[in-house]
Amino acid sequence: MKLLDAFSADGTGVMTPRTLANSHPCLLPLLRTGTSVLDVGCGPGTLTAEIAKRVHPGSVVGMDCNLEMIRGAEERNRPGVLPNLIFYTGDIRESGWDGEFDVANAARALQWIARPQIAIARMARAARSGGHVVALDYDHTRARWVDPPSAWTRFHEAYLYWRRARGLDNAIARRLPRLFERAGLVDVRATGQITTVQAGAPDFFRVAGSCRMIIESHGRRMVGDGLVTEGERREALDDFTEWMKDPDAGQTVYESCVIGRRP
Repeated sequence: MKLLDAFSADGTGVMTPRTLANSHPCLLPLLRTGTSVLDVGCGPGTLTAEIAKRVHPGSVVGMDCNLEMIRGAEERNRPGVLPNLIFYTGDIRESGWDGEFDVANAARALQWIARPQIAIARMARAARSGGHVVALDYDHTRARWVDPPSAWTRFHEAYLYWRRARGLDNAIARRLPRLFERAGLVDVRATGQITTVQAGAPDFFRVAGSCRMIIESHGRRMVGDGLVTEGERREALDDFTEWMKDPDAGQTVYESCVIGRRP
């Protein structure tokens, strides 16, 4: 496969190789036959569909505030193929569920929500008594690359600034346990996930490719907001793509998975 072939025009192609085993393993022990699951920020629905297969006939709801993502999820998972799975467009902060799910999950979604404490509180309310809330997210401030191109380094610094300006938490992984406790969840436990990938490793293209997706998708918004020029975005994209071909390339990603229980 050519390097560029795996990426769709909107930058979402890198998401499709994800599985629960390789990108969200801490959720797996909570998924049993008949488990009902709310998947917040489901994106293109790749993991949501796997969840639905694992818990069938338990009902699974995938939600995302991005209409295009939901349309893509519905196209990949035609109604009726997985009868226990539905998708819809919505903002978890405005949801009204109360005690309807065994598990409320958000995988790398809260990083995109301003005032994430509201989202977590609504997820906690959506879980039944004794049910679980699960969140997996990044600490963007700790990400590291081996000899990255300078154009990418400058772009990444602008990206973190752009996120902060939008009220997004670049280190939300550190704060999830406290936010869970503030939402009234108990038995809160956090598991750190440090992923280091080297060029040639099975997961390198998927993990490092997520940075290329950032340049493709969010980079265009950054241009629109005046944080970078289109020329700088293109330079970062081209240089990072070339860097991914370097046999010495490597990247380390820091995440945390937090699980809490509704009393």
